[in-house]
Amino acid sequence: MNSHPPVSDNAVVYYAPRDIRVEKVETAAITEPGEVLVRVEACAICGTDVKTFFKGNPRIKPPMVMGHEFCGIIAQVGSSETNYSVGQRVTMATTIGCGECVYCRAGKTNLCRAAEAMGFHYPGAMAPYVRIPYKAVRQNHLVDVGDLDSALASLGEPLSCVVNSLNRVPIEDIKTMVVIGMGPLGLLHAIAAKAKGIEKICCVARPGKRYDMAEQMGFDCVLTPEQLDEKYKDYTDGEGFDVVAITAPDNRLQAISPMYARKGGYVSLFASLPVGDEMLTVNSRTIHYNELVVYGTSDSTPLHVQEAVRLLQDSSELMSLLVTHRLPFSRFHEAMDAIKARDAVKVVLFPE
Repeated sequence: MNSHPPVSDNAVVYYAPRDIRVEKVETAAITEPGEVLVRVEACAICGTDVKTFFKGNPRIKPPMVMGHEFCGIIAQVGSSETNYSVGQRVTMATTIGCGECVYCRAGKTNLCRAAEAMGFHYPGAMAPYVRIPYKAVRQNHLVDVGDLDSALASLGEPLSCVVNSLNRVPIEDIKTMVVIGMGPLGLLHAIAAKAKGIEKICCVARPGKRYDMAEQMGFDCVLTPEQLDEKYKDYTDGEGFDVVAITAPDNRLQAISPMYARKGGYVSLFASLPVGDEMLTVNSRTIHYNELVVYGTSDSTPLHVQEAVRLLQDSSELMSLLVTHRLPFSRFHEAMDAIKARDAVKVVLFPE
């Protein structure tokens, strides 16, 4: 085991809704054989972090260091029986299954009923160092990022969730796709779909920075939700889209989304609706007679993260446009203000 790292500096620590503090914390350290210690290079703010800031999260027992979308350099390894080495640059599949259940044995660690997550059950990566638990190391949850830019590499985890969604459809047969909701995950959907060879991609968003960014990226059409109702058949020879992906947590849009799909098409309910507003009233005749496949996806596995890193490397020019703000940990609250004002797409934080 290597020498202990220096005393840490500021970290972003959750105490309660709207009570998130930037403060000095005790340096993370390996406590059990098989663990890995990572020196954090960058940690992006996730939509879940935003919801936690404003509304809290019952899964978190405060005080807890936040953050799970990160890139870093391995500083220590707690055992020689590992596939990882000091100096290796990595990101992570941050939902960790038990490794023993029927889902984990099938490689679907994201569906494990006993799954735990960085920043929720374990201290997260909005700190100079993050300790990776042994069961994550044992299941190869750390993924090499090579020389990828650290801010870009921190997008590996959210992009892996998109990969999970897109891998649920026969991508070689998909020619058209509409993505409804141009938040960071909606934009990642569109970029990944383009990289995977989908020929016609339509983006739907309210006017603003994210609408403008979708236009800047050169997708086939960018529409408002109202325009989608009027024009979706014009872009699909009157049939509807092969894939409809809903990345907006909007009950009404999710309920009507099957109407935009062609017969035999796919509808991805990617965004989670808030508790209390999760029930949909849908036209089951549309699903029945058009033989639609309606599905959901949640989180990702290490294999999804590996593919995400490859996509980041192949589409780095477009992906880098998503990072609109690069700030130190000490400006976390400024980042929250920018996100609330819809002035940011993806904010990446850095240790000081």
